[in-house]
Amino acid sequence: MSFFHFPIDSFSWVRGEPARYRTSKYAERGFCAKCGSTLSMHEEVLADRVQITAGSLDHPQQFSPDDHVWVEDQLPWVKISDDLPKFRQSSPAVATKAAEE
Repeated sequence: MSFFHFPIDSFSWVRGEPARYRTSKYAERGFCAKCGSTLSMHEEVLADRVQITAGSLDHPQQFSPDDHVWVEDQLPWVKISDDLPKFRQSSPAVATKAAEE
């Protein structure tokens, strides 16, 4: 699943807000309460940002990724052919609470 990060003050939902489910000690996932689709990710360490799934954006082609994370878990048939940085797990560009423990 691809997420794009936006400063929280520069993003707004067009209609309502997603329901949230705590998926770890430090994060919640936002989802559509009607169909269950994942829409967002909200991490304590990234409280100044909102992470939005690419598939939930009206025009995802207007954005491009900076890197690829968690490539150690990618399916064998996924082939990343661009020259962007690839990280086995999380990117050092994004802080994580889990790494502190």
